Amino acid sequence: MIFLKYLLYGWIILIAAVVVNLITESLGGATWYEYLSEVSRVGLRTATMVLHPLELLFLFILYPGVFGLVVYVAVSRN
Repeated sequence: MIFLKYLLYGWIILIAAVVVNLITESLGGATWYEYLSEVSRVGLRTATMVLHPLELLFLFILYPGVFGLVVYVAVSRN
């Protein structure tokens, strides 16, 4: 039963990630997939330097915060 509960949490996070990525892409923002692709292509420093400060804020603060909130809501309802 515990396995199914955590599997459900995983699906919730996955669905949230897809939705957040679709919204981010439609607004022209950077996603982790794009960022990590750039890091592997040009290196960490260069990939980070070309990001707009709002994109950095989104990737490192808001993006994980959204998933933290999703997990908090999912766990607190049980």
